[in-house]
Amino acid sequence: MIRRLFAIAVMAALPLHAAAQFPRSFFDGLFGSREQVETRRAKQPLEFDYNVHADWFFVNNEYGASDESYDPSRTMTGIRVTPSLGLRYTHKAGVHRLMGGIDLLKEFGANPVGRGAESSVRQENWDIFREITLFYQFSGGWGKTSFTGVAGAYPRYLTEGKYTTAILSDKVRFYDNNLEGLLLKFRRPRSYYEVGADWNGKYGTDRRERFNIFSYGDVYLAKWLHFGWQAMFQHYAGSVNVKGVVDDHFLNPWLKFDFTPYVPLQEFSLQTGAFAAYQFDRRTGGSPVFPLGADVVLDVRNWGVGVRNEAYYGKGLLPFWFDTDAAGNMYGPDLYYRSTFWRMDSIPFYDRLEVYWTPRITDFLRAKVSAVFHFGDAYFGWQQIATLIFDLDALRHPRRKEAEVVREVPSIFL
Repeated sequence: MIRRLFAIAVMAALPLHAAAQFPRSFFDGLFGSREQVETRRAKQPLEFDYNVHADWFFVNNEYGASDESYDPSRTMTGIRVTPSLGLRYTHKAGVHRLMGGIDLLKEFGANPVGRGAESSVRQENWDIFREITLFYQFSGGWGKTSFTGVAGAYPRYLTEGKYTTAILSDKVRFYDNNLEGLLLKFRRPRSYYEVGADWNGKYGTDRRERFNIFSYGDVYLAKWLHFGWQAMFQHYAGSVNVKGVVDDHFLNPWLKFDFTPYVPLQEFSLQTGAFAAYQFDRRTGGSPVFPLGADVVLDVRNWGVGVRNEAYYGKGLLPFWFDTDAAGNMYGPDLYYRSTFWRMDSIPFYDRLEVYWTPRITDFLRAKVSAVFHFGDAYFGWQQIATLIFDLDALRHPRRKEAEVVREVPSIFL
């Protein structure tokens, strides 16, 4: 019943989006001029609000060169639509939004095959209804600082940090699309900061209690120099049947030398950073593990076509991958969100080379096409990746400067 109600709500929102395509004169005649609308909003600041965010993705992994020892060769493709409805209250201190929605994911090819779990018609119909989103959001500003705070179960696209695969793998970034907890974002003319929390495991009989805290920062020290970081603190605790706690903490401070203002290119930068991790399986009583390393990232782009190469030297970031918990279950992807290539089984070196194209379409429609090659002691394999992202908020409010609108090219797979 709930799913059907949400489906009806989504259909009801479609005419609103269609109305946005009419010329301004239509709205002037129907609702009055823009100035009149703003005057009414000042007198009646509570209004209906809505948004639709859509991601189409295609990822083809070809890892036969490494015998699929890190990740299987496969194709993942589909479309995700995240509609939300709610209320918006505007006053001089800022904008309050109370939103509810649902996450719909249609994976192409997930059709019944006539046997086992995959024989159910739910694979191609009702299983597209994934998670409900319910969140409160406030956007405001003080002086030169703009602030956005989010609390509840909110879509991942509200985060703006450029987290690499050393924190979030391609698979986690797309299939774990919603976060449950808090998000705080701060923007100034020469800096951006965010910190968030995702409570993704409630203590249960077999379900382990778990949460993570993540953060990203980017500070302009000079026209040609940035300082920043990406970090994640993860607490992977136990359940009634499986005791034990694993700590997985990661910090990557970096310096970015941006030569773009001095050359006729869209991007020409060199970034270098340190990797510091703390990992401890408290159940075994052993010593903590401290994987350390450093990376260099070169990014060159013009006319939307670019090359990004990340070379890392150091310890592997998934030391407990093959270890087991008290019930004999391998930690593997249940513990780690990172790309499995950061496991680095044989030598302390990993290189990720991406050739990409990011055409500039509009503020509300972005695209990216990439070819990603992975290297270690040998060639591991490559990926073909394509994404298309639509954000109705950016279409409805093209001139809005609030912090929740992502102006950077959003990439599902960094």
